[in-house]
Amino acid sequence: MGERAFWVGTYTGAAGGGAGIYRVVRGADGALRADGLAAEAVCPSYLAVHPTGNVLYAVREEDRGGVAAYGVAGARLKERGAREAGALPCHLSVTPDGERLVVADYGSGTVRAYPLGPDGGLAGGPDVAEGHGGGPRADRQEGPHAHMAVSAPDGTVLTTDLGADLVRSFRFEGGALRLAGETALPAGCGPRHLAVHPSGHVYVLAELAAAVLVLRPADGYAGLEVAAVSAATAGPAGGSAQGAAIKLGDGGRHVYTSMRGTDVVTAHRVLDGGAALEPVADVPSGGHWPRDLHVDGEWMHVANERSDAVATFRIGSDGVPVPEGPPLPLPSPVCVIPA
Repeated sequence: MGERAFWVGTYTGAAGGGAGIYRVVRGADGALRADGLAAEAVCPSYLAVHPTGNVLYAVREEDRGGVAAYGVAGARLKERGAREAGALPCHLSVTPDGERLVVADYGSGTVRAYPLGPDGGLAGGPDVAEGHGGGPRADRQEGPHAHMAVSAPDGTVLTTDLGADLVRSFRFEGGALRLAGETALPAGCGPRHLAVHPSGHVYVLAELAAAVLVLRPADGYAGLEVAAVSAATAGPAGGSAQGAAIKLGDGGRHVYTSMRGTDVVTAHRVLDGGAALEPVADVPSGGHWPRDLHVDGEWMHVANERSDAVATFRIGSDGVPVPEGPPLPLPSPVCVIPA
């Protein structure tokens, strides 16, 4: 495999030491090297790329949040437009048809869908779906906290609500978000991120309970049911454990989770055709406070926010990641995606 480039989103200002969006390059030997600051930005903590690859999107994770679109010009980015968002937008994704950018606002609990033009540019104001409800954790679940929004294979938009212990399903009707269903999860678990397995099962990483919930479609992705609950780590999670990210690997045979507090990445074996998970190994994340991780064939990259570094792992034939060289120093990294 030759060189491959990645964008890295960071925390900036009072939230961290980053200056915006960085570009890094992985060599054929797996080693990462810094390729400079691609664009100055305010707290671009999560990123997404248009299917054409020509436009990069970033949240602005602030109390008065926003989203921005950047044209890709080689190793650098040029802002093409911005829109206001809700409070503390923390995740965004592009629908597979490239027509909408969907954003989860943690602070306000809202989900927003922005229309995109044929060139990937922001083409208007968003359609907004309000959140509702809360949970038993008074410190984290006083109200709705949307945390992720991704598209299922049939186009249904699946969102997690950490504050209300819900997975919410939306469909687009006439360009507007319409609620198609809600799945109640165990009280106090705090769903954060999810991944859709090729079998159709949905894996939800709970931040507050250090668990992974397996959901099965009951009425397509509009009707999901809790089928199983698995530990998020192979060993004791500990009271400081907070789930961060969940990603699929090697065609769906393994799943990987990152855990802050205990600073581990866990490899999970997929069982029963996707209906169950078994944590098989915890591996130190290569730093402190791991956030997002990206699995790319035999390689894995982990953003360790509080130790200011991105760690690289080679995934073995058994599915267990092994550290590959020293981590790459980078200020306050949060999100890693392919360029």
